[in-house]
Amino acid sequence: DTAQAQIDASVQTNPSSRGGEELLYGSDFVAAVTTCQENDIPLFLGDEYAQETKQRLMQQLFRVEAYSPIPLVTSLVPDMTTTKARAADISTTSRISLIDTFRTDPNKLTPLAVSSSPPLVIAALALLLQNNEAAASIAYSSSSGALVDAVWNVLETSLSIVLSFFASCFLFNTVIVERDEILADSTIRAWNVLRSLKNGTFIRKRWEFRVNTSKNENEKGAGASSFDATTELPLFTLKRPLIKGKRRSLNLFEPRWLKMIDSVTNEGYTSSSSASSPQFGCVRCTNKFYSAASVDGLEGRYADIIFERKGALASIVELKEGKRPTSGDRKIGVTIEGGDEFTIDDESTSISVTKDGYMIANKWDSNDLSKPIQSDDEWVKVVVVVGLLHGNGVVKLLSKD
Repeated sequence: DTAQAQIDASVQTNPSSRGGEELLYGSDFVAAVTTCQENDIPLFLGDEYAQETKQRLMQQLFRVEAYSPIPLVTSLVPDMTTTKARAADISTTSRISLIDTFRTDPNKLTPLAVSSSPPLVIAALALLLQNNEAAASIAYSSSSGALVDAVWNVLETSLSIVLSFFASCFLFNTVIVERDEILADSTIRAWNVLRSLKNGTFIRKRWEFRVNTSKNENEKGAGASSFDATTELPLFTLKRPLIKGKRRSLNLFEPRWLKMIDSVTNEGYTSSSSASSPQFGCVRCTNKFYSAASVDGLEGRYADIIFERKGALASIVELKEGKRPTSGDRKIGVTIEGGDEFTIDDESTSISVTKDGYMIANKWDSNDLSKPIQSDDEWVKVVVVVGLLHGNGVVKLLSKD
């Protein structure tokens, strides 16, 4: 939720795509989001959550290897180019020179200067005070013959510098180097998803929907979309596939899912005449991206979803109405059970979206699990947008694959 809120705030307030000043932070990322939306390009979020970074910091705190200065020192080394021969081609992987980058584009120094200036100023003031104390102590000790205090002050200053250096190494190794691996793995995951999308195993759908519905609109059965239960199948996306005969609990509070459950129960949809429980389809979602959007002048969402063509029917076993603790908004607790598998047709008309914002399969088959369509074009290009300090590490990791 926090990451999504940051994305929404960045996109809404981003003037760089509207001819204004660029953002201090994240302008490249926001430009990538805008470009993907305008050019119908799938977008993947590849970083970890802030809580995961904090957890790693605590785990690495007592590991000696986490304080190694080698990664930090090598990151500051000027351009080094390595050439590799791969098959008949020769591929060249170049390092990014941070010094040259800052020289050609001084604006990239601004975020670094803003974030690092307070501790640097404090450290400089502390060092200045210690030097003054040391000078005063030397002047005093020269007359008294006691140099112990002066030597101690010098040692204390030197120790502070050494500790600060290794603390910087620890942060660089944990926050930068280890996250390089996460970003590289996410890039390969995106590549695999796109390959599956091209060969027809996955389906991609993007649309916009309204989210600022009132409490009255979210009440049970209020204005829910209708559909043809004999030819249309409402779809719900899951991170893990639903297994036949297995039960799963869903806690639903988004207006679109509340509307979907209302529609399913109102229509009494079942996959066969022998079934007694309302049903909808569940598909495994392999990538999803949401950002803020204006829909008919109201608050909305832009959705870009990639999911598997093959899914499973979900029977509603139990449904409990409830209220969210703080807002008092409606929520539903739903227990579902996995049923027969189905496959959605690969045609562009196979999926439609209701006015409430959820998908409906218009062409699907519960018997014919057709083979994916093989694409003649095997190439997949992935553009990776990362922070400057991650550039060399991500390129190095990806070049090994």
